[in-house]
Amino acid sequence: MGSIDKKLNDLEKGTIYTTEEIANIVYHQKDAFVLCEDTSFFPEEDTSSRYLVVNKIETFIHRNDGRSYCIPSSKQLLYIIKKCN
Repeated sequence: MGSIDKKLNDLEKGTIYTTEEIANIVYHQKDAFVLCEDTSFFPEEDTSSRYLVVNKIETFIHRNDGRSYCIPSSKQLLYIIKKCN
């Protein structure tokens, strides 16, 4: 499989993507987060692994920056993915 000519801007729930496509979202979409319990890193050069988008949520992410509560100013995209066997 060759490199992707057109960069993805979004992932769809129920769709399977390559590691390269997931990496594109992680590296280039600043308001997108990816949760994956079976993969710690998405190398763009990996063309063999595939991931299913289990869920896609647009939500406010509340967090603590180490000392104080960070109030979210906007919703962010959260993708929950699972590695295909």
